[in-house]
Amino acid sequence: MTERERVGVVVDAYSTGRWLAPRLAAGGVPCVHVQSAAEPPQFYAKTFQPQDFRENVVFDGSVARVLERLSSWDVAFVVAGAETGVPLSDALSEALTPSATNGTALSTARRDKHEMANALRRAGLRAVEERKTGDVAEAVAWAAARDDWPVVVKPLDSAGTDGVHFCADEDELRESFTLLLEHPNALRGANHELLVQEQLRGREFIVNSVSCDGVHHISEIWHVVKRLLPGASVIYDYEDLLPARGPEQDVLMPYVRGILDALGIRFGAAHTELVLDESGPVMVETGARMQGTMLAEPIERCTPSHITVTAEAYLDPGSVARRAAAPYELRSHSRCLALISDHDGLIVSADGLREIERLPSYAASLATLGPGDLLRRTVDLFSSPGTIYLVHPEVEQLRTDYERLRELERAGLYEVEEPVAR
Repeated sequence: MTERERVGVVVDAYSTGRWLAPRLAAGGVPCVHVQSAAEPPQFYAKTFQPQDFRENVVFDGSVARVLERLSSWDVAFVVAGAETGVPLSDALSEALTPSATNGTALSTARRDKHEMANALRRAGLRAVEERKTGDVAEAVAWAAARDDWPVVVKPLDSAGTDGVHFCADEDELRESFTLLLEHPNALRGANHELLVQEQLRGREFIVNSVSCDGVHHISEIWHVVKRLLPGASVIYDYEDLLPARGPEQDVLMPYVRGILDALGIRFGAAHTELVLDESGPVMVETGARMQGTMLAEPIERCTPSHITVTAEAYLDPGSVARRAAAPYELRSHSRCLALISDHDGLIVSADGLREIERLPSYAASLATLGPGDLLRRTVDLFSSPGTIYLVHPEVEQLRTDYERLRELERAGLYEVEEPVAR
């Protein structure tokens, strides 16, 4: 009998998940890819690197058939590479690696934001006030009874600020429902129902973590700044990497560990977005996967990145407990910002990006557009023209370079044909 090769399984190795397989292979564990849908969203599909995998298995609705395909391999672990891969990753790991799985009992709570909030309430943790409904009249009645405007309308299971609307009154709430209800979201969810939520008012944060057998290591804490643009959902402006310790961080970390426990995230990466207000921290959402749209190299100049700690957790499970024994330390500071476009058009020149690269703190760029690409007006994370990382030992240099970058952006980073003004 031929000895089976030991491999890892990555489900939906898209976005940041594309970086896992090369790192795991370099550590001695090559990977097999499982694709949760025959046609993933285009913004995901274009990031897939098929050459990094021994085999690609396409899920056709039958977990049993995927398990049969994987039976020719000795599976060491299963990991979700992107948000869409979380439920299938849970099912496969439960069957293939039962001693190292988050299981399927709370899979829905790890994708559906309503069930996510309910899981927190059951655990005695603060959760956002909300109503899930497919009836606009019920949504309006709930918001009117609270009489605390604006309220937020969003899909149950999308990502990247897709479909997030801030509604200042009943008319805007009805309009948002009409736009979203029964229309597919960015992750191809059906939007049969929507969430209507209180607007959280406070400072926003991202907390990235990796877990092993219920031990949680917080690998990064970012302060998040967003913008609300007319005719757009909330869009990301920038994120600042924070030290692990501080008055706000010391409040966030125990709450996030409670979230991970409440959602049954005992193994693997998690990406938590939350708000800290006068009443304390409250979760916006948690993904049982790495942070999307991330580059390891610029973050590595500051501290081990979410990508690094996640890959090492599968190659060396004991690394999680060792890292969790002490807070991470920063060697430098980083600001990660999303480019913002105020018009549409076909790009004929991207010479403006060269000016950004000359900034003293410029470190790297991700998914920036070039000649021949279609520039879209930015209305959410998916329509941003790219991501820029600034890294420098001095925080003030990051701020100076950030202001200069936005000046260059307003002047025009791209030359386009037939631009359409906002």
